[in-house]
Amino acid sequence: MLRRVYNVLLVCSDYDRFLIDEDGRVDEKLFAEYTALGLSNPPKFTYARTTEEAEELLATRRFELVITMLELGNDNVETFATHVKAAFPGMPVLALSPSPVHKRNRLVINTAARQSPVDYLFYWEGNPGLFFAMIKLIEDRMNVDHDTSEDDIQVIILVDDSVRFYSSFLPIIYTSLIQQTRNSVAEALNDWGKTLRMRGRSKILLARDWEEAVSLFERYRKNTLGVITDVSFPKGGVETEDAGLQLCDYVRERNPETHLMVLSLREDFEEQAKQREAAFLWKQSSSLLSDLHDYMFLQYGFGPFVYRDPETGKELGRIYSMKELQKTLPEMPDASFLYHAKRNDFSRWLRARCLYTLASLIKPFKAEDFPEPQLMKEKLSEVIRSYRASRYKGVITQFDPASYDELTFFSRIGSGSLGGKGRGLAFIDKVLREAGLQEKYPDIYLSIPRSVVITTELFSRFMEENKLADVAYSSIPDETLLSIFLTKELPSELKEALRAVIRVITRPISVRSSSLLEDSYYQPFAGVYETVMLANRGSEEERLLDLENAIKCVYASTYFARSKEYLRATDHMLEEEKMAVVIQQVIGSGHGKWWYPNISGVARSTNYYPLEGESVDDGVGLIAFGFGKSIVDGGSYTRFSPKFPKRNLENMGSGGVQTEFYALDLEKRFVPSAAGIDNLTELDLSEAKKYPESLKYSFTTRDRNGTETEDPFAEGRKRLTFNGVLKYGAFPLAAVTDDVLRMGREAMAGPVEIEFAVDLNRESPKHPEFSLLQIRPTIDGNEAEDTAITPKEREKAVVLAKSVMGNGSVQIKDVLFIPPKAFDRRSTPAMAEELTALNAEVRDYLLIVPGRLGSSEPGLGIPVPWSGISNAAAVVETGLEGFHVSPSQGTHFFQNISALGTLYMTVNPAEGDGILDFEALMKVEPVSEGRFLRHIRVDGLIKADAKNGEAVFLLN
Repeated sequence: MLRRVYNVLLVCSDYDRFLIDEDGRVDEKLFAEYTALGLSNPPKFTYARTTEEAEELLATRRFELVITMLELGNDNVETFATHVKAAFPGMPVLALSPSPVHKRNRLVINTAARQSPVDYLFYWEGNPGLFFAMIKLIEDRMNVDHDTSEDDIQVIILVDDSVRFYSSFLPIIYTSLIQQTRNSVAEALNDWGKTLRMRGRSKILLARDWEEAVSLFERYRKNTLGVITDVSFPKGGVETEDAGLQLCDYVRERNPETHLMVLSLREDFEEQAKQREAAFLWKQSSSLLSDLHDYMFLQYGFGPFVYRDPETGKELGRIYSMKELQKTLPEMPDASFLYHAKRNDFSRWLRARCLYTLASLIKPFKAEDFPEPQLMKEKLSEVIRSYRASRYKGVITQFDPASYDELTFFSRIGSGSLGGKGRGLAFIDKVLREAGLQEKYPDIYLSIPRSVVITTELFSRFMEENKLADVAYSSIPDETLLSIFLTKELPSELKEALRAVIRVITRPISVRSSSLLEDSYYQPFAGVYETVMLANRGSEEERLLDLENAIKCVYASTYFARSKEYLRATDHMLEEEKMAVVIQQVIGSGHGKWWYPNISGVARSTNYYPLEGESVDDGVGLIAFGFGKSIVDGGSYTRFSPKFPKRNLENMGSGGVQTEFYALDLEKRFVPSAAGIDNLTELDLSEAKKYPESLKYSFTTRDRNGTETEDPFAEGRKRLTFNGVLKYGAFPLAAVTDDVLRMGREAMAGPVEIEFAVDLNRESPKHPEFSLLQIRPTIDGNEAEDTAITPKEREKAVVLAKSVMGNGSVQIKDVLFIPPKAFDRRSTPAMAEELTALNAEVRDYLLIVPGRLGSSEPGLGIPVPWSGISNAAAVVETGLEGFHVSPSQGTHFFQNISALGTLYMTVNPAEGDGILDFEALMKVEPVSEGRFLRHIRVDGLIKADAKNGEAVFLLN
């Protein structure tokens, strides 16, 4: 329906206008009709009293339709219509007659000669539904060529030359058609899908003689759902008594599947209609219009699919949806199935429900092509299932507890925002589908996890219904705040939806925050709020309680002290933040009492710290065995290049040798706590080695003879290498990662970061799975400022870094640093406390620290939250003698630094990587000196040159 009627020019006398406005109340009833039928944009009427006034309006304003009364005083309708057509070719002109037998009717509508400038004449008896029908008839004529050729839309042809009858038929046909189409759109995935279904309803075309009817049928033969025809109408310019019966013979010969109905003033034509397998209605019947409504409902497939016993005609059952058809087909009696299959009833029913693609997929299947009916039933059922699965991908479905099932991949509960994570997931799902990446990798399953997003609207309702604002904005301890949230009830419709969710999803689930500010441009909110993993075991009531409590924990985390600190540090108001929640099926497999993926990872399209032979745009990936908590929290991981995965893997900037991994305990119930509610357990890698199937492609085994193999069941010493996926490509991890990063960068028009998980243990015949858990934009920081560093500046530099993120010049007055002698890996938590306190007092400073900031493993660096360094203008992470530091990219901490454009540098002077002159810094008199941190005030300058990947800190 690309073309619509938005503005109608109505030419009539003041008296006719009064009848239309005050008595007929056409505007009001037309609006009500549109609203009741779920249609948008009812057309607006503009009135003109004379043809001269009408022509002036046409010259100055835009109209899509002209309707004129047949009686215009001294003005002539035909002359006016001729002028309109000459000035505006293609403008439809309709005339309204005050009588069905007006003496001028035949003069105006010369159907045989096709010479009238008036497109259609209608009989106006005060029924406002006629205006609705006239507008829809014109819109259908405007769109039928495009919609039948592009989208296989169906056509119903009405053949009648009686102004009286077709003026009565069309309103009831359109009302029935739209009502029934609306009833059939329950399977649409969302409100927009329902709108498209409504636009995809069958088109109605009106013919008033033989030639016009045959022309329309031949033009749209493949799309003709039915023909409703009078018996007597002109053929060859002569009124022909049985023209309608001849038309039935003509149509039946060329398209046996077309539904036929005969209308006549004479009852004796009923028998002849039945001989042609056509329905019959007597025009003088007192129930004519309701009978026509019932006929369309039953015969055109707008109602349920009724399958019958072909011998007795007895109804055996009713099918109301595509989902029911899929599940009923294998159980349908053979005789009934074959009866309907041979008549193409399944295809016709689906087509009537606007499921044109599916109808065309199953129509070619013939019973004679299958050795037995059961095989055909199962094949059709599988085609429907595959179609249903494919249509869910890339689409955000409006959650409906009644229709939610295992094929629904992404749905939303509520009408509010999806939040940052939700938006990213929905977007990448759409991008993956449109890019056809799955076809490039047929041996793997590329997906996002099955997800349900509880939108921000439900969060607001939870807060309002439970009057939690005062609690949320108070400064009570996190544990107290959480305990209050846990006592409150979720909205009733949400609880009903959650029950439907756990009935379908029986595997472990994650409950993840998706606030408005998370994972958005320039918003440093990565990892601020909570994620909860649930084993999803036990009775339905236990599982539902765990899920509800997990959601309340995520809601409460919006107001935890750490979250409030982040908001204050980024100049946001607490009232601005709203929380959506993403419920996801957890990727992985069960191994004993543990559940975990084989591989988890983070990848960025921009590699701020490329190794030799790599470029910034090659991207970087970080992977770990088990859940990826160790990566995003700054723990151990293995680094790889998506472009060059076969390089020396074990020494490519590993974030420490991974000796532990994270798993979900399937036997453990969820216990809410503000101290940390992710519900994951850290295990020694030796625990995973008890389950060799989980080591697939990740571990290398060396036997007694020194021979190495990737076979996880081989005997010998096992070590984590990821050789199977990176060196040998047994699973195309690097290639898929590279493609997804490229697509994400193109789609988001900038650099991106993704989180993913890999399940290599899916039950056969299922393919191994690469699942995208998250995508978010990142910031390049490569501003246009020219900050080229001179040789003299390199010589004078107190800090010279060859690994830098960001670009620009920053004047530095304050420096906070930890002298090498003050650093002790065992005291990093105490360093975090001291640093956080200083951060609250000093602004725009340079921070220099050993190790990795924000690491969840204190032995790798200072475990300070991002809010503890939020006032830093630049950060230098340095290695010390015997203590190497690798960049933090891939962590939530790193994402927050990059989002605000903080300059970030890494040096390892002991290994010849950069310079850090601690002696120069120690010579400056301190402003203050704590147990670990020294604060000095200087006249300094940082220059970061992103183009050449270097930065310096200079003292003047």
